[in-house]
Amino acid sequence: MNTKKHFHLIVDCETTNSNLVADFGAVVVDRSGKVWAEFGALLDDSDFHFALGSKKAVQAKYKQITALGYRCNASVAYINNWLGFIRETFDPTLTAYNIGFDMGKCRNTGINLDQFKKRFCLLKLAKSVIVETPEYQAWAIAEDMLTPTLGKPSAKADAVAKYLDPTLPDEPHTALEDARDYEAIILHHCIHSPLSRAKILETGAGNPRAKWVA
Repeated sequence: MNTKKHFHLIVDCETTNSNLVADFGAVVVDRSGKVWAEFGALLDDSDFHFALGSKKAVQAKYKQITALGYRCNASVAYINNWLGFIRETFDPTLTAYNIGFDMGKCRNTGINLDQFKKRFCLLKLAKSVIVETPEYQAWAIAEDMLTPTLGKPSAKADAVAKYLDPTLPDEPHTALEDARDYEAIILHHCIHSPLSRAKILETGAGNPRAKWVA
């Protein structure tokens, strides 16, 4: 392994109605955007959060991606073993789009993301680097990418990724695909912004319970 490389581990999860992880996805990328490892696992496909859609539709979606080999059924112990291997192999900086949410649900489930001491919130970073720019604000208004209640430019990963790559379809709201195909694009843009690596970690500190630790 080239120790001079800087790797990032992007984590995403879809949850159950009882605030546990149902679908866990993670991808390891370098600064060029190259994917070095990816993992998608189902822990519970019977109780997905209602916000994802009807139970029948969600189950059909996951039945399809499982049949294609994009998911395995895995225990928490198996996921933690994979995460430990990733930490030892890549020593990555952890990020997630709203890291407080994902870390909280992973803690509820017993998935050990706390082993990654370098971490930051990609949502908070994206707001600073992309969403608050005049260019994004104008694009969001033109494309009607606004929050439904306040009418402000949306900071959702789906909107921000589409700003960076207009060819993207709607975000599928499945953990691995969201992390790999949407959040990785946002991360790549942000880490190639004028901000230094230290400033990126500071800007994306996010929830104090999940912020980057030296």
